[in-house]
Amino acid sequence: MAGRARLAALACAAILAISVASTASAAATPTFVINTIDDVSFFSVTSAICGFPVYEHDTGTVTTMVTTLPDGSVKAHDVVVKITVTFFSTDPAHPGTVTTRPSGPFIEIDHPDGSVTAMGIGQDGHVTIPGAGIVWSSSGITKIEIDASGNETAIQHGNFSEDHSGICPLL
Repeated sequence: MAGRARLAALACAAILAISVASTASAAATPTFVINTIDDVSFFSVTSAICGFPVYEHDTGTVTTMVTTLPDGSVKAHDVVVKITVTFFSTDPAHPGTVTTRPSGPFIEIDHPDGSVTAMGIGQDGHVTIPGAGIVWSSSGITKIEIDASGNETAIQHGNFSEDHSGICPLL
């Protein structure tokens, strides 16, 4: 799922940003960190459905604003996301590509008790085929709460496709 790839890439950016923030004093002035993203993910489920290998290539930059809150929590807020998402196959019989761009903020707050709140608002992209409409979408709100023991609760509201099989005819 593109959302997972984006969350993983953004989580890496947030971890780097948090390490930068932790070295600074607990100042109210935010720190800005620009991270370069260049990541390829293989989609095994979509590949099985399509009958050929399907990949996602994310490239671009993410600017993260890191702030230490009064309670000691560290907030990493991706304020500028300039990522291009390209779906492709390595199968010579499927030379097509599909490109989309995510939009909207990603916010992670690492609380002093060890818990984490992460929220993505906006879209990881959508693909429309003329005459067929939207064949893949990942848009809305995703909120993930992770307690100090690592237990995760995720809630999504919006339009989220189960897999990327809608793009198979385009590749």
